[in-house]
Amino acid sequence: MLIYTVRPGDTLADISRRYGVPPNRIAADNLLQNPSVLVPGQNLLINTNSVRYILPEGQTLFSISQEYDVPLEELIAANPDLNPLNLRPGQTVIIPLSQPAARRPILVNGYAYPSINTNALNCVLPFLTFLSPFSYTMTPQAELIPPDDSELIYRAQRSGVMPIMVVTNIFDEGFSTESLSGILASEELQERLISNILAELDEKRYYGVNMDIEYIAPEDREAYNSFLERLAVRLHEQSYILITALAPKISADQPGILYEAHDYAAQGRIADYVIIMTYEWGYTYVRHASDYQQVIKQTILVICGSEFWILLRITFAAAGKFT
Repeated sequence: MLIYTVRPGDTLADISRRYGVPPNRIAADNLLQNPSVLVPGQNLLINTNSVRYILPEGQTLFSISQEYDVPLEELIAANPDLNPLNLRPGQTVIIPLSQPAARRPILVNGYAYPSINTNALNCVLPFLTFLSPFSYTMTPQAELIPPDDSELIYRAQRSGVMPIMVVTNIFDEGFSTESLSGILASEELQERLISNILAELDEKRYYGVNMDIEYIAPEDREAYNSFLERLAVRLHEQSYILITALAPKISADQPGILYEAHDYAAQGRIADYVIIMTYEWGYTYVRHASDYQQVIKQTILVICGSEFWILLRITFAAAGKFT
């Protein structure tokens, strides 16, 4: 199994011939809605244990072994019909892919709109740890407005996946900085919000809550941290888990209302799991791989000094949430 990055001019037929995997298999494994349209930079899962390589002029088995990091003796054993001392351009060389070493398990979260395509959900449910229907919204009075989540909860439970309640500070058309500030300024409203969350968790048999709170006023940073601490205590008393969504930061003092109030150190200490929202970048512009690497480094530096889980989030569509 390998990940192939699409290059300009690539077609599914080209990739199929290169790796010896039928085009329809590649399309199905990657849930391609339009297999005739591939985007340069797109990553494709290739379910194969070997690569078919067409020899160019001047290439040797030794140089191939160096390029693909495959021991020369394994390369020779995989190609018993080839004479290593008499190779000709155009010959096909089978390059075995090494089997991955034992890895630590991962937890995978998938956000889903209630309108998700049934086939898409069926494809990913076997790989999920958590399914998070998107989303509860809150009013300035700390009342919760639920999504139509009953079917998603049922499907998750049938598949052995833990349904997670998602709470956002969306009000009217988008995330509301002002509504959240009003709640964080009032002990009464905070208590009402926590009580409403616990009531929904109990009624719908969620396993915990994901606080997807965004565009927090920088001056509310400490108030939000304190609220999360109160919420975590109440959740843990009833054996629920707390997940928080964090904006993708490449430095602790990264400016901008999306970033400043998200305290990696505090939330890493308070929450059971965090989700790093690199998908936020996809709404407005494209980032390079190095940017994502910087986010991972920042997360490890600040949060991962001890046993702590960062959730890998499955993404669907350009916006990143299941559709």
